[in-house]
Parts: sequence; C-alpha cells; structure tokens
Amino acid sequence: MITFSTRRREAGISLVIVLVLLIAAVFLGVSAGVIALQSEKASRIDRDRQAAFQAAEAALTDAQRDIDGTGSSSSPNVRTITFSQDSALAFPGDDESQLCGAITDGSAFGLCKLPLQSGRPTWLQVDLADASGTTHSVEYGHFTGQTFPVNKAALPAALPRYIIELIAFNQPGQSAQVGAQSFAYRITAIGFGADPKTRVVLQAFYRKES
Repeated sequence: MITFSTRRREAGISLVIVLVLLIAAVFLGVSAGVIALQSEKASRIDRDRQAAFQAAEAALTDAQRDIDGTGSSSSPNVRTITFSQDSALAFPGDDESQLCGAITDGSAFGLCKLPLQSGRPTWLQVDLADASGTTHSVEYGHFTGQTFPVNKAALPAALPRYIIELIAFNQPGQSAQVGAQSFAYRITAIGFGADPKTRVVLQAFYRKES
C-alpha cells in the first residue's frame, strides 16, 4: 500500500531529476553555441587571411610586371629601362640611411639595395604597410596601371604593396668584380585582409630575361 508521504517523496525526487536534466540541457545548448561562434570566428579569420595571401600574391605579380616593363595598354610602364641585368644605377647608392627610394624619388620609388654594413635585411627595415607621403613601398598598379578591387564586403581593406631589392646574381665561374656583376631582384610584398590588421608578407626572387 502506497501512502501519501511515499508518493510525495517520489514526486520530489522526480522534480530533482527533471531539474538536473534541464540544467544539463542548458549547459549543452550554451556549449554548442560557444563552439559554433568559435568555429564561425575561426572561419572568418581564415577567410580574411586567404584574402590577404591572394593580395600579396597579386602584388608579387605586379612587381614582376614592373620589372619586365609590361604595364597596361592605357598606362605603359614609365621605368622599363630601370631594370637591367648588368646595371644598378637606378637603385639607391651605398648610403645606409637611404636603403630604398621614397615615393618622392620618381622612378627609384620602392627600389632598394641590400645593406652593406648591417646584417639585417632591407625588407625588415622598411615599413611595407606605410602609405604616408614618405612611404618606400609601391602600391599595386602604381607603375603598371593595373587595378585591384578593395574596400568592399570581404575584399582587402587596402591595396597590396611591394618593394624590390637589388641582389647580385652570378653564374658559377662568372666574375663577381664590380663592373662585371649581374643582378636579380628580391620582391617583398604585403597583402591585407578585410580587417587591415590581417596581413600576409610574401617574397619571391626574380630575374629579368635579356
């Protein structure tokens, strides 16, 4: 025979079990929501990094057009003769304080020599992202007339930029004396994501064909 007190005790236990299950369900729901938000954030960051990566790749290609003198039909490259396998005249001199040409230096803009004294690479001494009046990095399309879509939806927040460093290039057995040197170029490019804080830096070595 079930008494009233027994039924009341069973009802109390059932209520506790229901409350425990409800709390567990709430915790599971909150955890699932947090995981979903973290996954969405990670996907957004990865997508932004991919956009910055592709922008940096585009800047490397634009720098190669700059070197080869292959500007757009509406804006032919103005410094075709700047890049020569056997000449460094267009690049800054041996002054360590002027490693790269500034935007005010005309056809020498963005051209850099490797430092003679310090072992620190030139590209680490230049603010690639700087877009001020004294910047040393070349904006995409500046010399080639190419266009690149930015500042829309998930597109990069700013145009990618690049610098071109002059480096010695001598085949085995070839003289390395001054006057007999041959040159190639190290291109360093920076690309931006939709968030301007997302940045990717890429490098490529390039030698202009004769």
